[in-house]
Amino acid sequence: MVRTQLYTAGGQFRLPDGTEYIGAYHVHVNRGAMVGGFHKIETHDRLTPINQAATTLVQSIMRDLRSSALPVSRSVRSGGSGMTGGSGGSGGGGGY
Repeated sequence: MVRTQLYTAGGQFRLPDGTEYIGAYHVHVNRGAMVGGFHKIETHDRLTPINQAATTLVQSIMRDLRSSALPVSRSVRSGGSGMTGGSGGSGGGGGY
């Protein structure tokens, strides 16, 4: 799960080499803030929050992503839902 198309005008993140990052970023559920507006398979840098506000923001987004990934319990009536066998999945995911 990833929150995409975020933007920082500065004062929030540093690149691995220590320079301040300005630009598009995304937050990955397990990896935190990363360079670029969208997650991609190719290697891309993780961003380090500069201050507590940025740390709190990233942690909040990660928490939201985790909670939205939890399965929703549903009541199922006995007597057959018509869903026997098969995957019943939603198909898809993403190349995390």
